[in-house]
Amino acid sequence: MSTIAPLTIPVAHIDDTDALKALLNALRALHGPAYDFAVGRWSGEVRMVAPPGRVLYRFFIVTTAAHVLLHAGDHVRGASADGPYRALAEGLAEVTAHHHETLWPGDVVTATTVPVTLTGRGVYFDVLVEETDYCAPRAAFLRHLRDHPGGCAAYPGAFRREAIPPQRPAADAVDRRGVNRVNEHTLDMRSDRRPTPIRHYHGPVALDERIVVNHSETAIVLPRAIYGLPDVAGEDEGHLLVYNRPAADPSDTTKIAVRPGSIVVTPATPAHTLGHCFENCFAMLIAIPGFVAPYNMIEE
Repeated sequence: MSTIAPLTIPVAHIDDTDALKALLNALRALHGPAYDFAVGRWSGEVRMVAPPGRVLYRFFIVTTAAHVLLHAGDHVRGASADGPYRALAEGLAEVTAHHHETLWPGDVVTATTVPVTLTGRGVYFDVLVEETDYCAPRAAFLRHLRDHPGGCAAYPGAFRREAIPPQRPAADAVDRRGVNRVNEHTLDMRSDRRPTPIRHYHGPVALDERIVVNHSETAIVLPRAIYGLPDVAGEDEGHLLVYNRPAADPSDTTKIAVRPGSIVVTPATPAHTLGHCFENCFAMLIAIPGFVAPYNMIEE
């Protein structure tokens, strides 16, 4: 049984104001006061800043002549080889001199109570989260990150890059969230490569032995051309298959057509868990509280 996308699946496009409001409200309802969300546009010079005790993650969807001002001592992921950076462990680099770095769609910038200056113009998706012991990089530049094929893009040579990877908890930790409560990677999920994207679902994440917190995965579709990736043969637009009852009835699916600027949320709660398969999508995947929930394969 296949259906048209119902309102229970949060779906929007950056140009659809009403759908965006509904999607952001759905995310707030899923994750409660520990998080907040926004989609916005900027033009000119603006400052990013978070309230005390919070971290603001800004995921860029559209950018035009956009830059971020970096300061000596900032940490970044995906530093350029010829920039003023000093390599650190775990893929990080330290900024050694103040400078502006170009922002592309798929890049991420974070701010705390210390403001961060952006210039240019564009569209972004914001996640505001409680501060933890995790030291978020000031910026992650997708164009310089290494590929790590796997999951929904496991084919040889796959574009799969981790901008904000999970810092997983200890094996015996009761709280399975880890210390960074939002993760993101960008990948080119294609049906013209082998293996094809996987059909799967995640469950809620254990907070302690009796309590779980809701999980969500938000896909934000980007244009492939920015990164020089080939189109999928025979496909004008990509789509998602959402599995409405992945454990009970894998045939109960909803097909959602997407294009650059589309945003789709796949939630997982104790009462309502959806599964998905991305077919021919190049997208940022933002996981809350992170890619720490084991995935369950959907067998058809």
